[in-house]
Amino acid sequence: MSAPGMNFIDALRAVPSPLRGSGVNHEGEHFSGRLVLRSLVGGSAVLLHYTATRSDGQHLHEEVTLLGVNADQVLCLWPVMEEIPFVLPHPLLSQETRPDGSLRGVFASGPRDAAATFREEITIEIRRDGALVLAHAWGLPDGGFEDRSCCVLVAADD
Repeated sequence: MSAPGMNFIDALRAVPSPLRGSGVNHEGEHFSGRLVLRSLVGGSAVLLHYTATRSDGQHLHEEVTLLGVNADQVLCLWPVMEEIPFVLPHPLLSQETRPDGSLRGVFASGPRDAAATFREEITIEIRRDGALVLAHAWGLPDGGFEDRSCCVLVAADD
């Protein structure tokens, strides 16, 4: 029997890499996204390397994220981001297979209503048509929790 979350890891491993796409960030800037997926240690985890670049070439964002099952057998993301000076584990909050066949996982660093702290949700959706959606929602301490950025990516040749 496979560990919980392995079907999500297996689904990500099956996505062609690299991927490229476009998105909009929390400041309304349109950007090009690039995502490279790498299977690790016999398929037990996946490394995601994501960058966002504005159309004028300005670098906006970079993150490297490990996706795997933690010691409690919970699927978890560990994102390392430029904007955050520490690593916040993001355990799986919800996973669903949608009626169209896409697989969607939401990973959270804390409850949305924990307004005294920074909290974030990272959503990864693997669409039936082969596209991958990567979305970030977050709230700063004493700030509102909102959807902040989203990028739709498809297989690239580079």
